[in-house]
Amino acid sequence: MVQVSSEYISIGCNRTAHAACWGNDGLVAFGANALVALYSPLVSLTGSMKDVAIVSGSADKTAKIWKQDSFGKWINSATLEGHTDAVVTIATMHAHSVEGVTDLIITGSSDGTIRVWERREVDGNTALTYLPNTKTSVFASGHTDKIISIYAYQQDVKQFKKLHSLQGHDNWVRDLSFASFTKIEGTQANNSFKEGDLILSSASQDRYIRLWKISPHTEALSSKEKKKDTDTLLMGHDDWVLSVEWQKPYVQEETGRLIQPLRLLSASADKSMMVWAPDQETGVWVNEVRMGDIGGSTSLGFCGALFSPDGRSIVSHGANGAFHFWKNQSENFEDNNWAPEVAISGHFRSVENLAWDPKARYLLSVSLDQTTRLFAPWNRQISNEKVTTWHEIGRPQIHGFDLKCIAFVHDWQIITGADEKVLRVFDAPKSCVETLAALTQDESMLSNIEKLPVGANLPALGLSNKAVFAGDNVQKNNNPNNLGSHTVASATAEELSQVSDHPPFEETLIQGTLWPEVDKLYGHLYELVSVHATYDGKYIASSSKAASAEHAVVRLFSTDNWKEIKAKIEAHSLTVTSVAFSHNDHWLLTVSRDRLWSLSERTNNPDEPYKLVAITKAHARIIWDASWSHDDKLFATGSRDKTLKIWAQIDKEQPAKWECVATIKCTEAVTAVDFAPASVDNNVDLENISKWELYCNFEESLCHFGVVNSLKWRPITGDSGLLQLASAGEDQSVRLFNLHI
Repeated sequence: MVQVSSEYISIGCNRTAHAACWGNDGLVAFGANALVALYSPLVSLTGSMKDVAIVSGSADKTAKIWKQDSFGKWINSATLEGHTDAVVTIATMHAHSVEGVTDLIITGSSDGTIRVWERREVDGNTALTYLPNTKTSVFASGHTDKIISIYAYQQDVKQFKKLHSLQGHDNWVRDLSFASFTKIEGTQANNSFKEGDLILSSASQDRYIRLWKISPHTEALSSKEKKKDTDTLLMGHDDWVLSVEWQKPYVQEETGRLIQPLRLLSASADKSMMVWAPDQETGVWVNEVRMGDIGGSTSLGFCGALFSPDGRSIVSHGANGAFHFWKNQSENFEDNNWAPEVAISGHFRSVENLAWDPKARYLLSVSLDQTTRLFAPWNRQISNEKVTTWHEIGRPQIHGFDLKCIAFVHDWQIITGADEKVLRVFDAPKSCVETLAALTQDESMLSNIEKLPVGANLPALGLSNKAVFAGDNVQKNNNPNNLGSHTVASATAEELSQVSDHPPFEETLIQGTLWPEVDKLYGHLYELVSVHATYDGKYIASSSKAASAEHAVVRLFSTDNWKEIKAKIEAHSLTVTSVAFSHNDHWLLTVSRDRLWSLSERTNNPDEPYKLVAITKAHARIIWDASWSHDDKLFATGSRDKTLKIWAQIDKEQPAKWECVATIKCTEAVTAVDFAPASVDNNVDLENISKWELYCNFEESLCHFGVVNSLKWRPITGDSGLLQLASAGEDQSVRLFNLHI
């Protein structure tokens, strides 16, 4: 029986300020497209506080509550419906352990409404808490009108009522966070706070953070009346402040009290995060430490930042979808010896295509987020045990156009196509090869790399990566390029030549892992759709969007001179969606929106290396993809008509005649197809090729949410009993599956 497991998932965090939350049990839950992804930055975490549920809000106008069942699987336990627009913010609060007081969830929506929900077993809090020394629930709401509104629960009418408006910010209020002041003898000198006072922190697009105090009056007024006043203005960020969060409270071992540390974390579009705390002598709030991107490579800065449950680690997420992870290396919080650690990253828009290198050592992907990304295993020893985890190791191309297709020419050379209508050829730099060899522990990669450039830079106002060789005098660029969602700064030859013993951080991925561009291939008049190279590396075939036969041609290029060959494959009348050379390079297969497939045969004529020999109407709807079997005896086509068809060369005396030998009906459109490598079936039995059975079915929880754009088997050699399948989806994820056969 085939067992399928997930080896690796790469997916970027959504580019919104409230897209992530670090729970008390150590898991970071974050929004990734329409998915809720779980990330565990810490290997282990001990603590008395646990999370019992995750609450997520979505553009589908609902909030959902997720719980783990008895098998540890996360399931949707409830859906909160009622809003008429996207749910953009959520606050939760665990109730006092008294009869009649319930847990609360508050959802805020783009429809301008706030809804309050009662629930049992919810933990944690954001801008929702209790008034000091009472059991009265209170929450704060920030608005685009610059005003913070305070609401309290009125027991007599059984609903929340607005009590007060806090004015002071000059722009949109982006985030709020409550903390309850707890006095610790000999440690906190700020006399303006008293035990039980509420501290509300607010972040705004006016670049400031304000602290508001809510405390009981000490004058001759009713004890239920409260005083709300601005306590502190924190200035230090140079751009929008998008996130504020208090360090989580902890239980003091000596007294059993719940202690709230006065440490505040802020994240800003100025590419920095700051940790704020009151000075022990004066009580004045100061910036203890500033972390982030000095000089700046993430063009839109940080969207949010989170404290770990123990306050010793920080995770932030930026506009490029990647996480940044810091740990305090000191035993005491006051030392603030923060150092970056390896975190996760991923595409933040649809992933369009994948390609394994010819020796199956690493994987490349291209996406509508305008990047080409390189993924590889990190092999290392931890406590005398071999550990392998997959990571993003490089970012060969950062473009100004959406990328659509990619193919390998040879081991260290790739070609990509984008909406700019130009094919670009890249060679791997020496630094990339050395980093891959070090992290994968494969020294065979290091042969014949002496003449390679050490890396590449992207010139100002350019789209072509320029090679940088050892000894080149590269001027540092103080005004980095801004390409869509990316900013790329120049790196020196010394910086590019450094080989790290761990996967690169996001700043290095953007600035120091580009591949130099070798050439550009022109000819197409519309956006590129598909590209493939012969396995001997001599020819390249590509297609573009087309609404007529004139533009639906498949163009051929020679790698000897990087010029287009005059002879074209003229077989289709609409967009050719996929081009694929057979493994022996004898055939070129093309499929199209016009529902046809065509075959071109290899010739000995360099002026016409492939000649059209067959055209067949194959499906009733658009054909999305095609693939050759490992021995080139079969090819498969997948279509919007919900069928997968297998084609074979029945009559050996008519090599150009291929017939449909099997039709596999599916429940949805077939958008990607790829034959497994030879390790599954070394011999195709042409007598029984019409008999096809379901080999295995993936669990729905492992699969993509939405369209699967590309499937690529890892061509593993030998009888290892393990197959690996890479997939790319519209849900912006790259996934790697293990099949134990």
